[in-house]
Amino acid sequence: MPGQPHRLLYMYRKFLEGEVLTSGQLQDMVSEEIEIVSRRTIQRDLRLLQKLDPSLVGVEKGREIFWSIPRDYRYPKQVVRFDTNELLAFHFLKAHLKTFRGTVIEKDVERLYKKIEKLAPYEVVLDETIYWDQNVGYYDYSKLNDILEKVIKATATKGWYQVTYNAPKTGTSKDIIARFETIFSYLGLLYVVAYIPKHKIHVSLAIHNISNLQELPDYFDVAPPFNFREWSSYRFGVFSGEIFDVKLLIKKEFKHFFLNRRWHVSQVEKFDKDGNLILEMKVPVGVDLINWILSWSDAIIVLEPPELIKKVVNRLAQALNNYKIMFPDIKPKLDETEDDKYEAPTEEKMETSTPKEVKEPASKYKITLKSKKKS
Repeated sequence: MPGQPHRLLYMYRKFLEGEVLTSGQLQDMVSEEIEIVSRRTIQRDLRLLQKLDPSLVGVEKGREIFWSIPRDYRYPKQVVRFDTNELLAFHFLKAHLKTFRGTVIEKDVERLYKKIEKLAPYEVVLDETIYWDQNVGYYDYSKLNDILEKVIKATATKGWYQVTYNAPKTGTSKDIIARFETIFSYLGLLYVVAYIPKHKIHVSLAIHNISNLQELPDYFDVAPPFNFREWSSYRFGVFSGEIFDVKLLIKKEFKHFFLNRRWHVSQVEKFDKDGNLILEMKVPVGVDLINWILSWSDAIIVLEPPELIKKVVNRLAQALNNYKIMFPDIKPKLDETEDDKYEAPTEEKMETSTPKEVKEPASKYKITLKSKKKS
């Protein structure tokens, strides 16, 4: 059960991170992340915290008191101990920082890197491994330094900007008024969550599609509070849409690739009587979900909803039709042999004698896919 120790530790960490907060702001943060409390409770906590650490100061501005710990008092002089997870996080952070060398923020990154090096010395995580992925290609942002700098500034200041956004499919661009909330990465690309006052919604914009940003100092509007966890819960990947109850069957021979992995915050894992994994989620039936399912097409069978089944089958039929056009002599068949892309060969399998000619057994399945004729 949360209590005052949890609240004190939470607030103290916020102040050590350089936050400047009022009792009202702390009340909202604590109520959302720990437990619902009154403003008077937070004020008592602040007085106790100030007794424990006199470096916590409150500066009165108007009717509010702004609490903070000055920079010179935020860094403890004694040796700091970290548990294993924290230490590993520092090593990953070091590797991430090295990927910014040669960019406009190189000097700032280098100073931060040297500080972290004192806490987590030696090379544990190579920077080359951070973006090493044999399945997707990450975007090269080296030529977008100017845009990146503007996006970072706009996100930090929370001002209103006119954004020139390009639509790659149509080759057109449009100007939209937006306020940036946060930057995130997905499948090798950088996105920014932007609030669009015209439509009163938060959307994701691909940073590489932003061609210009112009600050609007005279523009005023009120943006609602933003919660990334809540916002992302209505998405699978980047795109949003109508939420469906999605049920997927993971064939039992593939289930070890899916267990103990978090695909979506709403997911529920079950097993059927045959030992197959049933994965249930509340997500939009969008392109990110469909592409993910297709990437596991030999492992996943969509059970619900019918809308998703239809879209996946149509995409599979289109893929098959593409090959039938290019290679008309190839006949599709079900291959029930082991797929070596999932399992590494054992030593016994590697010790092979002279291969013998083996006749392929006739498939007991028959696939019929009809493509729609274009009128």
